[in-house]
Amino acid sequence: MEKNSLPILSALGQPTRWRAFELLIRHGGDGMLQGEIAKGLDVDKNLMSTHLKIMREAGLVTAEKNGREVTYRVTLAAAKQAAQSMLDLIGND
Repeated sequence: MEKNSLPILSALGQPTRWRAFELLIRHGGDGMLQGEIAKGLDVDKNLMSTHLKIMREAGLVTAEKNGREVTYRVTLAAAKQAAQSMLDLIGND
């Protein structure tokens, strides 16, 4: 497994972050505002902020600030890299 994939897989190992990842994937390139993500997952906005920070630090999402609002989008290349690392590992069994 590639070293760079570990933070991504670790970030996705938490249920709320996994659900946020799924939600963002479904919204595609448009992304979502932090408040929309929190509302869609029924999670407190401050807690969602912490989860999104972890995902951003892992390279799994990008954050684009526009005034007071922040739009989050999945970094597809990072997600694909993590998935490929897992497939490679399974293939080596």
